[in-house]
Amino acid sequence: MPPDPEYPFDPEEIPSFFDNWCSLPWSPWVPFNADKHTFHEIPHEPGLYRIRPAGKDFLMYIGETSRPLHKRLNDLRQNLRRSDLMPWSDPHTEAPALWAWWIEWASAAPRAVLPDHSVEVEGLPEGAGPVMLECSAAPLDASVSGRKGMAAFLLYRYRQERRESPLCNFGRFHPRYRKSTIRREGLRGGRLAEEHEDNPAGWPGIEPLEVTGRPGDSDWMGLEWTAWEPLAEKNARAVSAGAGLYLLADAGSHEIVYIGQSADVAKRLHDHSRKTGEDRTLAFSYQIIGQSVLPHNLRELANDLIGNYFGQFRKAPEFQFRNSA
Repeated sequence: MPPDPEYPFDPEEIPSFFDNWCSLPWSPWVPFNADKHTFHEIPHEPGLYRIRPAGKDFLMYIGETSRPLHKRLNDLRQNLRRSDLMPWSDPHTEAPALWAWWIEWASAAPRAVLPDHSVEVEGLPEGAGPVMLECSAAPLDASVSGRKGMAAFLLYRYRQERRESPLCNFGRFHPRYRKSTIRREGLRGGRLAEEHEDNPAGWPGIEPLEVTGRPGDSDWMGLEWTAWEPLAEKNARAVSAGAGLYLLADAGSHEIVYIGQSADVAKRLHDHSRKTGEDRTLAFSYQIIGQSVLPHNLRELANDLIGNYFGQFRKAPEFQFRNSA
């Protein structure tokens, strides 16, 4: 069941790798190369999961799934077994980034080639193999919106705790690797040539937003939000140029129904204004971050807003995950 709304999340600020982080019933940490019996410690219900390098105190990825967690994570570890080929970006979007980081760490560490051609890295548990990551999962009986909202809240709390994001969330990637496309497109990723510039997705994350105010306030999360205006084409055309964040709200109550980000806020709001069939009249407010902002930085900031909203209201904005599965 979801956490009781009468009690605040994570009152003791429990670290993200503990088994009661954010008051969720996390499973023990299970290595990706565990035998079938041990891997059955991963729950068989839908819910949330986290991935880290074995025994470390930072996370590489926080995710959620509508599938049984055991099935989702077992499929992921099978996807990572080959050390010579980066996985495709489907069906596991995080797989290429996890693979790139681990292969880079393994190639840089003292190691020995074993008779079966696997790699043993010094300092890791015996038999670690070429992919020594571990995972922990928590079942969550919730709607799609509730589950995705809780995942956003976990990412928000992690960023507040660590002052950075997990290495593989928000489209972040290793700076010296290019990402595989989806299988249908057929372009396999790999390490960049020495003369090739770094992948911008590997550039640093952005500092988390300041936790201030309430959703809809003009200074919410330390930003300077514009005054609310009706979501109409003429108003959208007057929006300042640049990349940034925006809010859509019920025009009467100003209750936020969607939190968005875009490299071109004016265009995105104009697109929203032309949609028909919305079941209410909407208003918008926005904050321009800069003329050019890296995609993963925009996603980090938007998630800070969604996570803070979820923490305050125990739900995601009404339209946030409306078309998600």
